[in-house]
Amino acid sequence: MIVAASVTAAGAKDARSDFSVSVVVRPAANIELRSVPSGLDISAADLRRGYIEVLQPTQLTVRSNSPNGYALEVLTVAPVLSSMIVEGLNSDVALGWEGGTIVQRWQKPQAVNLSLKFRFELAPGLSAGNYPWPVRLAVRPLE
Repeated sequence: MIVAASVTAAGAKDARSDFSVSVVVRPAANIELRSVPSGLDISAADLRRGYIEVLQPTQLTVRSNSPNGYALEVLTVAPVLSSMIVEGLNSDVALGWEGGTIVQRWQKPQAVNLSLKFRFELAPGLSAGNYPWPVRLAVRPLE
C-alpha cells in the first residue's frame, strides 16, 4: 500500500492544467438623495406669475463605475407643472411637463455631488395650496 500511494503521488506532481478566468463588470449607477423638498407650496402670487422658483435645492450624490458617465432621469409624478428648468448641472436644462433624461458625460468612474434647483412653470387650473413634490429622480449608467 505504501508503494502504491507514493506512485500515485508522484504521478499527481506531473499533472498540470491551464485555464483562464475572465470577468466582465457591468456598468452600474446609484443615486443617494441627501435633501429633497417635502412638498411644493404654491401661493396666489406664484399662480399670477405662472411659475415657482423652488428655493430649497435638491441635494444628491450620483455614483457610477461607468467610464462614460450617467443619465439622470427626471420624472414628473404630480400634475402641477407644464414645464421645468433644472439648474445646477453644466448648464440649465429645460424639460417638458413629463420630465426627461439629462446625460452627463465624464472620463472615469466617480461620484459627483449635485445641488439642483428647479423652476416649475405651473399647469393651468391650479389653486393655491400645498402639493406633493412633483418630480422623482433616478439614474442609470452610460454604456
